Amino acid sequence: MGSAADGRAGSGPSLAVVIDGETLGVMEESVSTGILDKFLTLGTLCDAVICSRVSPSQKALIVHNMRVRCENGGNRDVFAGDDGKKQQQDGIANNGKWGAVVGGVGKCLRSMGGLFRHDNDRYMVTLAIGDGGNDIAMIQEAHVGIGIAGQEGLQASRAADFSIGQFRFLQKLLLVHGRWSYVRVSMFIMGTFYKCMAFYITQLIFQFYTGFSGTSLFESWTLSMYNTLFSILPVLVVGIFEQDLRPETLLNYPELYRDMGPRNHLFTVPLFIRRVVVIGVLHSIIASYFPFATNLFLGEESSSNDMYINGLIVYSIMVLVVTFKIAYVDVRRWVVFSHVSVVLTLVVWFGWNGVLNHIYPSSPGDGYVVLGTFVRLMKKGNFWFQWIIFTAIAVCLNVLIMLVYTVRDPVEHRIMSWVSHERRQEHLLNKAKRREWLMKKGGFGSLLARSASVSSDQ
Repeated sequence: MGSAADGRAGSGPSLAVVIDGETLGVMEESVSTGILDKFLTLGTLCDAVICSRVSPSQKALIVHNMRVRCENGGNRDVFAGDDGKKQQQDGIANNGKWGAVVGGVGKCLRSMGGLFRHDNDRYMVTLAIGDGGNDIAMIQEAHVGIGIAGQEGLQASRAADFSIGQFRFLQKLLLVHGRWSYVRVSMFIMGTFYKCMAFYITQLIFQFYTGFSGTSLFESWTLSMYNTLFSILPVLVVGIFEQDLRPETLLNYPELYRDMGPRNHLFTVPLFIRRVVVIGVLHSIIASYFPFATNLFLGEESSSNDMYINGLIVYSIMVLVVTFKIAYVDVRRWVVFSHVSVVLTLVVWFGWNGVLNHIYPSSPGDGYVVLGTFVRLMKKGNFWFQWIIFTAIAVCLNVLIMLVYTVRDPVEHRIMSWVSHERRQEHLLNKAKRREWLMKKGGFGSLLARSASVSSDQ
């Protein structure tokens, strides 16, 4: 076992286990002795396990047992499961009800501590790939099933989660599309929680000024449209089009895949607290408390008593901050759709208020003076000052926090180094293409291309 662990760590030679179907059948019959669990433990310490001449049910048996071990926390339950339970039962029996209370509190604290400590054994998943009907049971037992549509028909492909044409496509499916999918889903969830956290904390801050009366800072029609119109596009673009690194880079350097999904780099509790809770509360304070504290509200007569004006200023700042953070700050690669989502969000925001400025009931009875207010607000320089300055403060603080995190986290620093390298390569490639195009034009274009080449050489 010791040498196997060394081989797994890469300090010694690679190790593999080979077993045939007959031996595996004996293990299956003697499952009560725990020999199958010991075999699976040995297999997890090796680089490869080869099962030859096994039946479809035996394939499914191996995958099923590995899946159970992954869901129960890997090898820890095998070595310490029964002994730990026995010790816990003995402690409760010896100490009575206080022992049970202490044991329950200790278990709760260990569970809470596990949320803040990443453990690879808790996030292992199984994958099964096959091309025939005898692989269906194995494919369906795994967390992720992949079927190969080939000469043996489409039975495996129809029973699988994913279907590919050839086995070699598995590399791109995992290293490129699997990594992109993890990044997109993680950033989409983080962005969705952040935009709700940041926006609705402003309502809490406003309650300190109203004696916690429950009065809403925002007009009800506009409030109900936040998640539907004013913050949905940036997170959708991130969840669909985010590609932090190019496919060529991910295929040439497979370790970049290990840094992301298997280590759960983008979806941990500490990261959630930092990206969602801390930054969300910080942006809420800047967007709501800063305008309150500076007394730059613009009511009907430049008074701070107009609640609709106050809410409109805070809402406008929050929409711009959330849009810029999700579309530009959080992502590692800007695409055309990022810019489109920002422009469309702002167009929808100003268009909504422009329409509401003319169709809102003149006497709604809720204390919000809406008719004609937005048009008058657009003519005030203080509104534009607050909208731009407070948004810039919030975004700059976010960028500063991201920079500190990138410097301190080695994985994030390595990823950002690759992103910077790819951007430089893309810039040089575009520059070469532009120079080639100018040379083909001839005349003045050729002269420009030569001058640009001389200046770059110098």
